[in-house]
Amino acid sequence: MLRITENFDDNNTVRLRLDGTISDTSLAEVEEACTRHLGNSRRAIVILDMAGVVFMNNDAAKKMVQLRNEHVRIINCSPFIETLLDTVAGARRDHVHGFKS
Repeated sequence: MLRITENFDDNNTVRLRLDGTISDTSLAEVEEACTRHLGNSRRAIVILDMAGVVFMNNDAAKKMVQLRNEHVRIINCSPFIETLLDTVAGARRDHVHGFKS
């Protein structure tokens, strides 16, 4: 189960505090919240505050890495979540560049 709490830092920036477990199902809620806040604005920024995330599966981590860009930032990850995101991001880069682990 995942709880998403929205806080507006300013007119262009929203912080989504995530608490709980991120699965494929709950990640769809995160993606929808990001899309809603980004809308058509080129200046909007969504900050995903992961301080309350206790677990994320590999599939959700892969999608989270794809979601991260110049308008979506991920902060306050636990060491486990940070390592998971770095690992799947590295595997994705290797796959794109033709390298195998």
